[in-house]
Amino acid sequence: MHACKLCGRMVSVVLRSNRASLPRFNVVLNSTSRKTSVRYYNSTAYTSSESMTESGTKQKKTSINPEEVKKFNALASKWWDTKGELKGLHSMNRLRVPLIRDTLMKQHRVSRKSRPLEGLRILDVGCGGGILSVPLAKLGAQVTGLDASEEAVKAATAHMAHDPSLKDTLTFTHGTVEDLVASEVRDYYDALVASEVIEHVDALDDFVGSSCDLVKPGGSLFFTTINRTNQSYYLAVIAAEYIVGVVPRGTHNWNKFVSPEELKDELRANNCHPRLIHGMFYNPFLNHWNWTGSTEMNYALHAIKDASEADLKKD
Repeated sequence: MHACKLCGRMVSVVLRSNRASLPRFNVVLNSTSRKTSVRYYNSTAYTSSESMTESGTKQKKTSINPEEVKKFNALASKWWDTKGELKGLHSMNRLRVPLIRDTLMKQHRVSRKSRPLEGLRILDVGCGGGILSVPLAKLGAQVTGLDASEEAVKAATAHMAHDPSLKDTLTFTHGTVEDLVASEVRDYYDALVASEVIEHVDALDDFVGSSCDLVKPGGSLFFTTINRTNQSYYLAVIAAEYIVGVVPRGTHNWNKFVSPEELKDELRANNCHPRLIHGMFYNPFLNHWNWTGSTEMNYALHAIKDASEADLKKD
């Protein structure tokens, strides 16, 4: 969503009339600048994934927050309601499916129109009910949907059962990217997708690092998420959750939103290089997404993992 006079009036009204129910974040926003001025009081946008044990050794923790998992467990019956609270994710496929398809076709020099992603392994992280996994599998890719919410995985599996054509190309797994890395699944996937996920994790560095580990050298990573700006606070949180109601209340924590610069830095630290970034515009009244030149709200990012000469020769 982008700012408009109508939304501005609506936000003003709800701020005056319903302050008690609005989310409180430990931030100070500077609304006079396009860039966000943020001060944190005893909190951070995302935390480290390591802690110290009593013996003084580092203990690895998952990037997944149990409270976030509870939120998505509660949505189990709503994933495939195309007119319900998650309809924005269904309509987002209009942008993200062609982006993934066309990028991978170009990268792998594929020209066929029928099942163009056949032969490629794709990991859909935070797959939920499979809203994105299903169309990618129908394009021929071998898709694994991964989610920390067991109820979401059950909903995805149940939905898949209605379409026998997906039996050999789509599987759903309950777990995390850290789980896969720990089980020695590395350099395996041709592409990894984390769409509308990183704004829900506790440790961005660990999540991105594990995601990069799972992708083959020369493979692709796709992200869609929400930028941490003044605009996203008022529109993605206040308007979307408390006025228009396009997502359930409490879905987002503005402190966890990730700027394009932060995501790029984490990717580069893991030998993955951003290749493109597109802003995304959502009209909640029409339930319609478009590409835009602004990344002030939502954005999509594509990166490629470094490939050595030896790796390229193998391919």
